[in-house]
Amino acid sequence: MAGKLDGKVAVVTGAGAGIGEAIARLYAEEGCRVVVADRQRNAAERVAKDIGGLAVVTDVADEAQVAALFKSCDEAHGRLDILVNNAGVPGPTVSVENEDMAVWDETMAVNVRGVVLCIKHAVALMKRQGGAIINLSSGSGLKGGPLRNAYCASKFAVIGITESVAFEVGAHGIRCNAICPGAVAGTGLIDVIAGDLARAEGRSVDEYFDKTFVRSSALRKRIETRDIAETALFLASDTASAITGEHLRVNAGR
Repeated sequence: MAGKLDGKVAVVTGAGAGIGEAIARLYAEEGCRVVVADRQRNAAERVAKDIGGLAVVTDVADEAQVAALFKSCDEAHGRLDILVNNAGVPGPTVSVENEDMAVWDETMAVNVRGVVLCIKHAVALMKRQGGAIINLSSGSGLKGGPLRNAYCASKFAVIGITESVAFEVGAHGIRCNAICPGAVAGTGLIDVIAGDLARAEGRSVDEYFDKTFVRSSALRKRIETRDIAETALFLASDTASAITGEHLRVNAGR
C-alpha cells in the first residue's frame, strides 16, 4: 500500500527528540525521505539511522548552518517537498521586570529567526515543484500567560510569519500552515515549562500538568507527540491541498 508521502522529501528541524522525532518517524513510515536536522549530533544520527534518513547537525539561528542544511538536502535528494519548522526553546519563566534580555534574545533567535531562516532557504527548492511548510507555534501563540512573555511573543510571531508567507509563496504551489499544540506530554520543552511553572506555584510537576492541561480539557486527554505528528502528516499531504495560511489547534479542547 502506498504511503501518503511516497516520493516526497522533508526537512524536519529539531527532529532528534520529542515532536520533531515523532514527525520524522511518521513521515518515514509514509514513504517520505527525511532530512533530520538537530543541533545535537547524537540525537540526529540516532533518529536518521532508525528511519533511513539523513542527519544534518544544524543550529537554526545560524544562517550559514541553515544554508548548509538545505544544500545537503538538495545534494542528497535533488528536491524538497516539505519543511517542518519544529526546532524551538522554552525560553525563561520570569516576570517581565526581571527579564534577562540575553535569554529573551536567544528565545527569539531560535523560535523566530530560525523559522524565517529555514523558510528563506527552503523556498528556492520548493519552487521547483511546490510544497508544504509547517510551522510549530503553540497554544501560547494564541493566548499569553504570566511569566512566559518571551515564549508567547515568539509563538505569536510564528503565526504572523505563517500568514504572511502563505500569501507570498502560494503562487508557486507552496502552502504554509501552523500547528498550535497544547501541552504535549513527554517532551523536553514542556517538561521545562511545566516544571518552572509548577515550582512557581509550589506544586509537583505531575500535579500541575494534570490539573492545568488534562483535567481542564474537553477530552480529558494527555496530548502525545503522535497526535501532533498525525496533524503534521495531514498538513503535508495532498489531502490538505486547499489549506494555507491557517493555524490548527491540537489541544484536546482546552
